[in-house]
Amino acid sequence: MKFLKKRNLQENEELMYVPCLHWFYTVKYMILSLPLFVILLILWNYADDYAASGWFEGMGIQTTEDFQYALRYAFLAAVLLVLVCFICRIIIFICVEYGVTNKRLMIRRGVLRRVTTEIPIDKIESISCIQGLLGMIFNYGTIRVSGIGGNNPAFSMVGRPYALRRKIARIIEKNKAITVVHGEFPKPKPPEPVEQEPLYRYGTFVRVVKN
Repeated sequence: MKFLKKRNLQENEELMYVPCLHWFYTVKYMILSLPLFVILLILWNYADDYAASGWFEGMGIQTTEDFQYALRYAFLAAVLLVLVCFICRIIIFICVEYGVTNKRLMIRRGVLRRVTTEIPIDKIESISCIQGLLGMIFNYGTIRVSGIGGNNPAFSMVGRPYALRRKIARIIEKNKAITVVHGEFPKPKPPEPVEQEPLYRYGTFVRVVKN
């Protein structure tokens, strides 16, 4: 939360809401890899049948021991890959910062290279919420904001996405109300010039006599 400290805020800017990455972000690939480990366990239990069938003779696997040996290496490789992904996701989870103030939306992410994205509240055109099946189950989603000028920042895998969407919408409505109340009064329109009647009327010259 170093980026969202008061010294990084503008004048008269207040931090209204701090969205956070959902905890599922760190274990997403671990859960998605569960079917792979289930398949490896099934192959391990039926190693005798698969080795006897001769399906893997072209790979140099002829006995049950060879087949189990290959499964053991595949299992360890899968565990190592999932563990590396888990550690990387934890580091990214710590380094991502989201913030919503009364003037702008702020997104900061990156480990070795920090990328900061900001969009003023008054430049927002539309807000969309994207949720998949797992997002609906674990209550997380992606809030995508469309702004003027093609700037489309996204709050990826944020927890309670609809609460964030409602908060941004309320800030937008509040800023509109403040602008209407404290805005400048409309200037009165200048009077329209009155057209003078022409000196020639019905073909007769009318002479203007000054007193």
